Amino acid sequence: MLGQAERIRSYFDAFAGEYARGREREFSFAAQKGIALEMLPRRLARVLDVGCGPAVLASALLERADEFWGIDLSAQMIAHGCARLETYPLRSRCHLGVGDAEAMSFAGGRFDAVVSLGMLEYLPSYERALAEMFRVLRPGGVAVLSVPNRASAYHGSRRATATVRSFIKRLLKRAPRPSERFITNRCVPAALDDQLARAGFQRIDGRYCNFIFHPLHELHAGASMAINRRLTALGQPPLAGFLGSQYVVKAGKPL
Repeated sequence: MLGQAERIRSYFDAFAGEYARGREREFSFAAQKGIALEMLPRRLARVLDVGCGPAVLASALLERADEFWGIDLSAQMIAHGCARLETYPLRSRCHLGVGDAEAMSFAGGRFDAVVSLGMLEYLPSYERALAEMFRVLRPGGVAVLSVPNRASAYHGSRRATATVRSFIKRLLKRAPRPSERFITNRCVPAALDDQLARAGFQRIDGRYCNFIFHPLHELHAGASMAINRRLTALGQPPLAGFLGSQYVVKAGKPL
């Protein structure tokens, strides 16, 4: 039986093309990206994107960094990223490679910032990845991470639906969808803050985004996105921690 890492690699290798074509157009990703860029310093020497996918953050990060480095578990994602950057004017400042977030090959203290949007939830535990991010950051560097918010109304209601769906599929002896073949380890924001502290980080800021609701989002995506955009325009609306399906946190490595 395949382990979690092998299942994740297989899934993203298979869907790399579709992911590369659609990721930048997602409002969900744009919201996370916008907050992450606000949280990052204006000038950086080296920035590392962990779980970089097809390098969709490269151009935005190179507006403030001298070098962009990206790693991903999926070789196909890296291949799409390399193809994407082939004609990019700043290609010589981009460095992509297959890599494991839990066992990075970089020297300690190499990066001014580490960014990871939508990667940690694919790990059974965040502990080793957070320790590695802390190790490769220079003292005074920052990490900006985005993880689905398990405590949100959206993910709470989706869990209930997924439990019923899984039970019915087992009764009918139907195979799970590819995305149901691995664990998605969403965070409880307060627990993630505690894990960051145990890894040695100091929390600097935390915000919520992607104010979507189940099953409205699946049944009427247009109405769901209209609500999402209205709430996003408010910045951090009341009950953001309950309404926001995504948690974005900034943490620093002490000097």
